[in-house]
Amino acid sequence: MTRKVLIEQIRRLYYGGVPGDDANFTENEANLYINQAIAYVAKVNYTDAIKLDGVETVSDAFYATFKNLALTLDSDTGYWYATLPHPPLGLSRGYGISTVTFPVSTGLAKAPVAISPREIDLIDNLKKPPSKIFFWAEGGKLYFKSPYYNLNGKTPIVRMVSAESSDLTAEVNVPGEYISEMINWILNQLKVRKGMPEDTTNDGLDKA
Repeated sequence: MTRKVLIEQIRRLYYGGVPGDDANFTENEANLYINQAIAYVAKVNYTDAIKLDGVETVSDAFYATFKNLALTLDSDTGYWYATLPHPPLGLSRGYGISTVTFPVSTGLAKAPVAISPREIDLIDNLKKPPSKIFFWAEGGKLYFKSPYYNLNGKTPIVRMVSAESSDLTAEVNVPGEYISEMINWILNQLKVRKGMPEDTTNDGLDKA
């Protein structure tokens, strides 16, 4: 199912039929709710896996791979960083971001090692740091540090649980059994929207 098809279904449920030309709940707004709902059901899927199987995991359907993420040198810290498509979801380490690699052509065969921001000082103070590339996430950025490898011009490949997309023709990266839960979550959020008074007077003041 594409995002556009899902959006049409949500808008018809919201309006109780085919939306009219004057419908103010637009496709773009509906897409924002879908992004939020995907993040929500990814967390539900993660929690369900722990409850049912006792194992931390997230369904493969939630993951997406992003390539050609340019690295920039932070002149203050000396760390390299790439800007992610969106901040990682609040899952245990290793599940929000599954893998980080570099293209084979770069010669960086060793997979970078995930660390917590709290472990950066530990790595810095090791007498003989291992010949590894370390990475960690801070907000929407992924930072890299290596005592041995020059990362200038390198482009990491990141596989992560992804909730956001503006491409309405893209497939919804959610297992089919969670689609109805997404729709219900979105419609519950929209109940608040529908109950809010609309301000049609251009006087710079909110309608009470």
